[in-house]
Amino acid sequence: MDDLKLPIIKDLEIQKRVLSMDEYLEFVQFNLKHAFDKEAYAEWKKLRAVDVPFRLT
Repeated sequence: MDDLKLPIIKDLEIQKRVLSMDEYLEFVQFNLKHAFDKEAYAEWKKLRAVDVPFRLT
């Protein structure tokens, strides 16, 4: 069996910054306000509803 010759990926030294609770809350509220479409979600929820009686046997 041939040895695999995989590339070596060196870790970039990226500084990982931890958000404060205020910054995190601002981020979440911004995304909920701008990325979440309430009307589209309501339509999707209606389509997923089961309106036919069924029985598990």
